[in-house]
Amino acid sequence: MSFIKISQIVEELSHCVEQGEPILIEGKKDEEALKELGINGHIIKVSGSGLKLFEIAELAAGLSSKVIILTDFDKKGDILAKKLSEDIQSLGSHPDLSIRKKIMKITRRYIKDIESLPKHIKRLEFESNPYGSY
Repeated sequence: MSFIKISQIVEELSHCVEQGEPILIEGKKDEEALKELGINGHIIKVSGSGLKLFEIAELAAGLSSKVIILTDFDKKGDILAKKLSEDIQSLGSHPDLSIRKKIMKITRRYIKDIESLPKHIKRLEFESNPYGSY
């Protein structure tokens, strides 16, 4: 059941990106994980960009009226999500934390970051169908 739910969330995320909505993530490994899941588009890394958080929010808000925030599920990620959300809102765009919250709800005890998502999904897929399809 969890495999189906997480697959639907990834599909929703993919659809949002196809609509031109940028995704704010923490770092390079998170970007690699999203690409592994087939999500390509405006993926903006917060860490290592050399920009201040507000400048990152400006960049994202300039791309779309809706910005997906997909920071990690730890304390640092929570703080980043809150700050980015406030900054994006102050720029007149809509910060979208719903996908992050859905992923957190389903994966609560199993993963703490976006980079672990592909491996977790593969594990759920195997558990739901250990013998593959024939």
